Order: sequence, then structure tokens, then C-alpha cells
Amino acid sequence: MSSRARPRAAALAVLTALGLTSVVTGGLTGVGSAAPADPAAAPGTRTQTLSATSTCPFTSGPRKVTVETSATFPTQLKTNATATIDGFSAKLVLPREAALALLPAGAATGTLQGGLRLDLAVRQDKRDEKVPVPLTVAPTTLPETGDVTLVATGEVPAIALNAVGPVTFDVTAPTLALGPPPAEGETAKPATQIACTLDPDQKTTLSTVMVVPPKQAAAKPGTNAVSAEDEGDPPIVVTSPLTLVRIVTTSTVRRLGAKVASPPGFIINGTLTVRITSDTGELIDTTVSGSAAFKPVTSVFLGFGFVPVSAQVEFLPVDYRNSKMIDITGALTTDANGVSFLTSHLRVMARLSGAKVNGVPLDLGDDCVPAKPIDIDVTGPYDPFGVGHIGTDPNSPDPKFRGFTLPPFKNCGTGGEQLSPLLTGMSSGPGNQVMVDTFNLLECHEPDHTHCPPGSTEPPPPTAAVKKTSTRAGK
Repeated sequence: MSSRARPRAAALAVLTALGLTSVVTGGLTGVGSAAPADPAAAPGTRTQTLSATSTCPFTSGPRKVTVETSATFPTQLKTNATATIDGFSAKLVLPREAALALLPAGAATGTLQGGLRLDLAVRQDKRDEKVPVPLTVAPTTLPETGDVTLVATGEVPAIALNAVGPVTFDVTAPTLALGPPPAEGETAKPATQIACTLDPDQKTTLSTVMVVPPKQAAAKPGTNAVSAEDEGDPPIVVTSPLTLVRIVTTSTVRRLGAKVASPPGFIINGTLTVRITSDTGELIDTTVSGSAAFKPVTSVFLGFGFVPVSAQVEFLPVDYRNSKMIDITGALTTDANGVSFLTSHLRVMARLSGAKVNGVPLDLGDDCVPAKPIDIDVTGPYDPFGVGHIGTDPNSPDPKFRGFTLPPFKNCGTGGEQLSPLLTGMSSGPGNQVMVDTFNLLECHEPDHTHCPPGSTEPPPPTAAVKKTSTRAGK
């Protein structure tokens, strides 16, 4: 075999083993066919809820029906393990006239029961399959007035996800089979099925699950456990784009006792990259990357503990004269509880301007910056499809995460006035802290942003997982 053909054959073998060749065969999932998931390696879970509208052809005419779907998903799953989706339910809101049309003619009230089928569309890249989910609607008495709310519950079949990368679960249009319960002694007759159509231009993704390789090589965050390049075979790289990520950064300068809260910004061009070896399928690393820019912010503090000072602070990249975008890259790892953690090394510059001392303007010039880049090591719980809480911690058992050092300043002052020593004496030194909160904004296509669902404009409060894991060793 030629050296040129060997890497291709090895890559094809591991693609087949991991199910990645399903891009050709069309096989994305196996329903109920995978081996049980290892309880010791079970990932964390999260409950997702989504409301979507469909148009249904009732006998009284087409009507819009709102379906609120809720279920609990794993946040991460290994290939060839079973994805268990718990607590699946659908709450339907039917227009009253449509509900009455399902009862005997002329009825002004009554009881409805029956079934509902709500398929889950499982998607990865350009592949997709539908998993049918049969649900049962218990007998429900219609209210005297207003719309009718029905609750349908059921179980989702076990789903085996066989390909590395993010997998989305989308809701589809429901098929209704509702009617009155049979009279005592009578046999229930099958209800007429009503196939609804999902209304366009609305969010349909209920959840996203990250599928990772089955074998993970032991490695420290940010280092390669196995180097496929050293063996001559290129690694298999799976890259997935992230949605728009909102970012809020808060820094504390110890010597000043000042807190600098940057205006909310965004991480753009975010990607999640998984690399695995082409011969054994072992995980090399998982990384998150993107770029961010921060607006200048004015901070007020007491210089030397008693002098009131204000200054505008702007965080910039090392190459700040040519760019304002800070490149961010971090290593993503998962602990024994299935919680994902991001570890990143940041290098930034901080430019000061517009200073005032006791209300008197102090001209710092246009290039008042640290003499060298600020090096910051941060870590913390991070969901690439949800919320992140990453930063330093003065109580961390790992010294590199206990804070960062603010270097001396240079180029501060104009007209021969040397202000760099003044700023250095007031602020430079170790023990400074930073916290970065991230949130993947949900997509919203509403022209009026006030009609967008929660999570599309502002992040929710910190999740229980973030609160619970923020005190993890090393964070």
C-alpha cells in the first residue's frame, strides 16, 4: 500500500467505526439499538421547553393550535450510547370552537381524550431522521368558556446517536386523534386523525446534544493527548458553528479596589472543533474559538485609596494598532459528573484615556497601555450551546487561576508629562480578578424584538448547574 493511500484507508476505517460514513448512507440514528449508556459516565441533563404553532384542518375550518413541548435531554453523549429523553410532554391549546367540533353535534361542553403524535426531527449536518413519539391525552373536561388546554404525555424511544458532532432535536407538526370518551358499555371508536402543518418562520429546535467519541485519551486541558500528525495520519476534524454568543466581562483591579464592568458584547464566528485520531478514534482535543470586541467603559475609583479618579478603559488585542477583535480559544473538557468546563489563556491590552483626578482632566494621550500584554488564565463551567461562567478565583487550588498581574504602564501623558509611573503606582500588580459570563442567544425572526422568546435577547439567571459547579476545584 502506498504511503499516500494509507491515511485515507485509516480515516475511512475510523469513520465507519464512529458512524460518520452515515453522511453517505443516510443513517444518522438507531432507535433502541445501542448498548446501554455507562451510568458512571452519564452526562448532565437539562430540561428544554419550546412553543410552536401549527395550522390544523378541523371540520369547523382551519385553526391555529399552539403546542408547548417539554423534555429533559442529556447535554452530552458518547457515540454508540443510548440517548434517553425523559419527561416528554406536549401542552396543546385549542380554540374553543375547534374543540367543540370534536364533540357530538350541538354540544356546548363535554370531555375530550385520545392521542397525539409529535415526531422529533433528529438532525446533524445535512442528515435528518424523524423519530415518532406517540402521546396520550387523558380525559379532560372542557372549561365553561375560553380556549381548551390538553396535556399529552408519552415516552420517547431510546435513540442511538452514531456520529461525532452536535445533534439538534426539532419539533414537527402534530397529528391529532381526539374525541369524546365512549359511553358506558360501548367500545371506543377510532378518532379521525387531523394532520396539522407547522407554521413557517418560527423556532423549532427543542434541544442540541453534543456527541463525542467513545474513547477519550487522558490529557490536561489545552494539550494534545495523542498526536495523529506525529504518526503520519492526519486527524479527523469535526467543526460546528455556534450561534451568536453574548458576553459580559467584569474585572476587579485589587490595588484600586475598582470593578470594571464592560458593556455586553458578542463573540462572533464562534466554532466548536473536535479532533480525533484517524486510526483509533481517540479524542485529541475539543476546542471553542471565536472573536470578541469590547466597547470602552468609564471606571471610577480612589487612587492610592483616597484620590477620586475616573478613566475610560478599553480592552484590546495585542495587535491593538491594527485590530480591535480579540481572538479567544479555549479547551473544553468534561468532568466525572458530565459537566463541561472551558479553560482558556487570554492575552489582552488595556488602553486608558479620558482620565480625571479630583474632577480635573488628565491628558493620558492616545497610547497609554501596559508595557506588555496582560496574561490571564480562566476556567469554569461552560455549555457550548448554553450558558458559561468562566474566570479567575483567588481561592483556586491551582495558582495560575488565582488572578492575573497588571503590568506597569507606558506611553501615558502628553507634552513631556510622564504619567506612566503615577498609573503604575496606583494600579499595577498581582491579584486582579476577571469573570466572563457567556450565553448563546436563541434565534428569533420576529420583526418586533419584544415578541421574541426568553433567551433570545438576554441571558437567563445562572443555571443550577453553573451555581453548583462554580466552586469546583480549579475554578
